[in-house]
Amino acid sequence: MVDISTATPRFVQTIDVAGEPNGLAAAPDIHRLYAGLIGGSLAVIDTDPASPKHMQMIDKVVVDKMAADLLDYSPRMHRVYVSTGLGGDIVGVDTNTNKVMERLTPSVPVEQPRYNAADGMIYATSSETDSIVRIDPATQTLNRTLKIDRCRPSGLAINPTRQLAMASCEGSVALINLRSWRYEITRAVAGGDIVTYDPKADRFLVASPHGKLDSAVAVFYGDGTFLGSVAATPRVHAAAFDNTHGLVYAIGNIGVFSFAPRVCEPPPGWLKLTLGSAVFVLPLAAFALFLILFARRMGRAELAAPSWEQLQQEDLAAERERIKALEDAIYGPQVE
Repeated sequence: MVDISTATPRFVQTIDVAGEPNGLAAAPDIHRLYAGLIGGSLAVIDTDPASPKHMQMIDKVVVDKMAADLLDYSPRMHRVYVSTGLGGDIVGVDTNTNKVMERLTPSVPVEQPRYNAADGMIYATSSETDSIVRIDPATQTLNRTLKIDRCRPSGLAINPTRQLAMASCEGSVALINLRSWRYEITRAVAGGDIVTYDPKADRFLVASPHGKLDSAVAVFYGDGTFLGSVAATPRVHAAAFDNTHGLVYAIGNIGVFSFAPRVCEPPPGWLKLTLGSAVFVLPLAAFALFLILFARRMGRAELAAPSWEQLQQEDLAAERERIKALEDAIYGPQVE
């Protein structure tokens, strides 16, 4: 756990959950943190500062025989939705009782589940089938599937106001219109892992772990427009917003690193126009300066050079001296 309440983040402690964690889901309204564990359990952690069990695991809910993978929390439904990965289930755990209430079975391996408050549906990625699935929790049935060829989606986040979903693919990012059920692909970032959406900032974050030179955290506007990215490390599998300080936090090689999303913003239009025009204006200005300097040099040269008449007089004087020297050589020096 890292304290980010000040300008300088500070490591506080680790939390023993008696297992290897996968996904996390925070429920700040009820002071709870949930962690999916390898082995199939959901750890429940008390985050209430006034509680005697602050930052301790207070319950463990068995949701699967193999794994509890990625999670999503819905304050509206009082549920934590837990993906079981290859198990192919999405398990709904009641946050009031910490009991399993639903077991949604889309019949395909699923990764990231997301509850959409706008339509009351649960969406999940399935990399095995190259698709996004939609499940109705009221009927507990899969009612629609969107195939995204050669995507193998993993992370997913939803902007409920715009009814826009963003899914991370292996080498790209998919933008999905949940109203029309159509999608488009952007290669502004080379795929990624966990995708998050922050409604206060109205921004999507895509953690894109690859190699040492091409890992990044990408920032998108709430309408799906690419804002920019910052270099990261191969360990950057997720990123999160800190709305209090206007920062984004992610895991780096030696701990947590942060950046302000504004560093990703492109330059203003007038600056881009100026820089673009400079490509053409600067060479023309340099050529004009060359012509001016050349003209000045030629003008000075013309002022310093003798006139035509002066050259004629100099030639005539030189010719007279030559003839006189020739006469002296033939007749001898003449005494006047």
